[in-house]
Amino acid sequence: MSDGKKQHGWRNAIIIAVVILVVIITPLSIYASADIEKKDLDDAARTQQGGSYVKLPDGITHYELTGPETGQVVVLVHGFSLPMWVWDAQVEPLTQAGFRVLRYTMFGRGYSDRPEADYSQAFYRKQLFDLLNTLKIQQPVDLVGHSMGGGVVTDFTANYPDRVKDVVLIAPVINQENDTNVKLLRAPLLGEFLMRLVATKSVTDRAAQLMQKSPKADEYAKLFKEQTQYKGFERAMLAMFRSDAVADHTADYLTVGKQGKKVMLIWGTLDGDITRKMVKDIRTALPGVNYQELEAVGHNSQVDVPDKVNNLVIDFLK
Repeated sequence: MSDGKKQHGWRNAIIIAVVILVVIITPLSIYASADIEKKDLDDAARTQQGGSYVKLPDGITHYELTGPETGQVVVLVHGFSLPMWVWDAQVEPLTQAGFRVLRYTMFGRGYSDRPEADYSQAFYRKQLFDLLNTLKIQQPVDLVGHSMGGGVVTDFTANYPDRVKDVVLIAPVINQENDTNVKLLRAPLLGEFLMRLVATKSVTDRAAQLMQKSPKADEYAKLFKEQTQYKGFERAMLAMFRSDAVADHTADYLTVGKQGKKVMLIWGTLDGDITRKMVKDIRTALPGVNYQELEAVGHNSQVDVPDKVNNLVIDFLK
């Protein structure tokens, strides 16, 4: 081969190598620069926020326990993104009605830890189980769950029926296995990019929209955005999407349906997340469920129409 041809071959090889490096490095650079998790979730951050914290086997959990010490315990379980402050409008009415109210933030959100875990149904079930035991709450509790929290409540009740008295489900998840967005997030590598570049902002915007009708909407939007800046949020959310936490809970509903417990189901007709078909499936699995349909109300009914929801829940639990 002539020197000219050799030089030409080397030149082509260098160009190809440069192109390959650009193709690889550019997306990695974009991915790295989009990282917004700059804060450590430590004692100083929690002290600034305030509230109560307890060390469980899997990490620190942010919680609040209030109301008369002799009252029946009601546990409020939030959905997949909004931390425990989503129940702000329920705590005082419940305590005034004589209930002792426990609410907490699930791992991966708010000011609770973001441990390395699979964030599965079993993982969230264990957090609630450990929380009740650590706080020495041994008597059967009433469980109120919203959205994914409804799935957690149903799963917990199916596995620990002796620890549960009555159940309230507000727009609860049952089966989202066919959700296209969830499928994309479960894809290796693609899921990591989508979570950082698209999903975190999308979840943040959605949370702000869900809280629009609250008088504290601006404060909540700020709080939600802040929680995404603590290290581990993105990893925890992605692990949750890839687990069975947002998959099929039908078996749990069928199990609870056979336990003979008092269950109330609340659903708003404008709910864009939980469809009427899902509600029908839940009602089929829970024969005898006390069903309350709220006309022209969306997914976050406990925020949008708190008085209606509070009255329904208190009357049912009393």
